Amino acid sequence: MVENTGTNTYQRLAVRLHELGMITSQKAGEAVEYTADWGEPHPKRRTEELTGVLEVCGVALQVHGEDVDFAEGAYADILEDAERMIGGAVTVTDVELVGEIGSSRDLDFKVNGEPKSWRIEQESDDYLDLGAVEEGICDLVPGGDDLRVFHCVPGDGACADDYYLLATPGQAAALRDEFDLRIEVRGPDGLPVHEQ
Repeated sequence: MVENTGTNTYQRLAVRLHELGMITSQKAGEAVEYTADWGEPHPKRRTEELTGVLEVCGVALQVHGEDVDFAEGAYADILEDAERMIGGAVTVTDVELVGEIGSSRDLDFKVNGEPKSWRIEQESDDYLDLGAVEEGICDLVPGGDDLRVFHCVPGDGACADDYYLLATPGQAAALRDEFDLRIEVRGPDGLPVHEQ
């Protein structure tokens, strides 16, 4: 059992991920040790810096806001990361970016054998359509008794990376509230929850 004796916010976040049932005790212990010498997050970059812990703990995937080598490969990596994080309930195959660079394109793939398609708007093959990922990520929810979905943790700025936290709506809301994280909580269907 990991004790909640973390001396910095990064360590406390790792411990809390375990308490919420999102990671194992061993993973939390590794993250606490890994972040032991990290200083406190800068107030203006709090969410951006704390997402490092989410990624180290394997509960968030990164979507690059800056240039990538090849868009199709970068989209495939996002889908593979999602599949790996979910752990077997979702299988992604046949990923293909269809259409000409500089025009509307389609990212076609299959989830558990069912065809899916995201409309991609991008001017070059060096950048990703962050809006398409945000809109389509609900295609990757595990479903059934698994209530986890991908919650957007938006980057701060035009070329900042977005992250997607795999958690139940309750887990995501707890992390948002307890750690003052910019998490856009989604419901069990993977669609954004608009709170009153």
